[in-house]
Amino acid sequence: MIKVEGYKAFRGTMLITPKNQSIKPMKMYGDWLYKPDCDCWYGCGSSFSADICEVVEED
Repeated sequence: MIKVEGYKAFRGTMLITPKNQSIKPMKMYGDWLYKPDCDCWYGCGSSFSADICEVVEED
């Protein structure tokens, strides 16, 4: 994982587990950027709250 000025970034797979249990968890591959001021991960053209994200694999 790359860290620059408080930001974390990596290329790999993220597991997204929505709080709404009627929506299935999904694995997404891409470039990911974490922004601490928003407590969100950005990747695959969307943003996701950090509390529903889990890094599965880094390239």
